[in-house]
Amino acid sequence: MFKLIFATFSLLILASPVQAGTIKGEVKYSGKVPTPITHKTGKFKKVCGPEIPDESLILKNQKVKNVVVWLEGKHAKKLKSKPGTYTINQKKCAYSPHVLAMPQGSELKILTSDPINHNIHTYSFDNDPINIMFLPNQDYTQEMEEPDVIKVSCDLHGWMEAYIVVTPNSYFAMTKSDGAFEIKDVPPGKYTLKVWHESLGEESRKIEIGKNVTQVNFNFTELATQVSQK
Repeated sequence: MFKLIFATFSLLILASPVQAGTIKGEVKYSGKVPTPITHKTGKFKKVCGPEIPDESLILKNQKVKNVVVWLEGKHAKKLKSKPGTYTINQKKCAYSPHVLAMPQGSELKILTSDPINHNIHTYSFDNDPINIMFLPNQDYTQEMEEPDVIKVSCDLHGWMEAYIVVTPNSYFAMTKSDGAFEIKDVPPGKYTLKVWHESLGEESRKIEIGKNVTQVNFNFTELATQVSQK
């Protein structure tokens, strides 16, 4: 009896890894680098500081930060979304984080840490827009029901911008300063791997996932002239 149970348990452990693969890669930008921009805060400098750096293209040795990567395609429609609560904060007159990714069905929680008012305004394709005057210590929560790329701005402070990327499933990642990304536990199958960046635009790659690590790298060579938000 013990041998039978042990054999069954061992089979489950050994069989588990072959059911999923891992996607690894990096995103680079090898084109002409624009001159860095800083935004003057003017009369708001006591709260915001005198200058706020632009975060629309953050590079380190050509590696790109804040690129969102996710899976699409026929097989991806079977992938489940695991909703959660994701937070964006208005702090020192900037949005933190600058880019926020979440699976559809998740709740977006908006906070403010500033002692002054903000007017957060979202521009979305498939989710209800948000246009709220935020007072100090106020918060707001809204469910993001559909996949979308949403621009966020403040109607009171023109330099404040951010993006919220709502992915169709929980198989997504976002690059950090080293430009690297990793998506684990991907069921075998054929997918479209999609990448999006606010200044570089979109690219996609057809991939097939097995039990091993699949390496996929992207190299953008120019800035997008008209960046698609979807």
